[in-house]
Amino acid sequence: MAIKYKQMKLEKELLEKTFRLYDFPIEQERMKVTNKTIKFFEDIGLSGEVINFFKDFSFKYSFDFEGNRFLNVNKIRSENLKEVNKEIYKYNLLIIGSAMNGDPIVLNIKTLSVGYVFHDKLWECEKIENLKRIYIDMNISIGEFFFRSATDDDFPIDAYEAEDFIND
Repeated sequence: MAIKYKQMKLEKELLEKTFRLYDFPIEQERMKVTNKTIKFFEDIGLSGEVINFFKDFSFKYSFDFEGNRFLNVNKIRSENLKEVNKEIYKYNLLIIGSAMNGDPIVLNIKTLSVGYVFHDKLWECEKIENLKRIYIDMNISIGEFFFRSATDDDFPIDAYEAEDFIND
């Protein structure tokens, strides 16, 4: 029996609002997503909705929201394929950014929620045996994650802070 996941919304409008808080010129900085990146997204099973979302937020460079960096979309493929990242995308976690200390910011491709992976635990283990030990699910959308990063002084900037944040 297949597991059914409840997907949350991506909240595109909230992420647009977040970029506008920084007076970021969305249209001028937009960049085409490469065919190689799109193929990677399709190969790992991203829905058309998520691929289109990434097309809308594909810019010439990565963007930092007060310690939480949203990757240049065309770098998502190479970041996920790095040997140190243990092919975490095969565990339904797509690296879409990085925290101030280097912890990967990930999109759960089944639920569309965003969270953190402890980079030290990920990089030190030979293989992923227990995802719950290295992954903190914030249970919020991409839009809300980066909006709160930009506007909430108490929002986590790494997996350790996220662990405390969700347990409070």
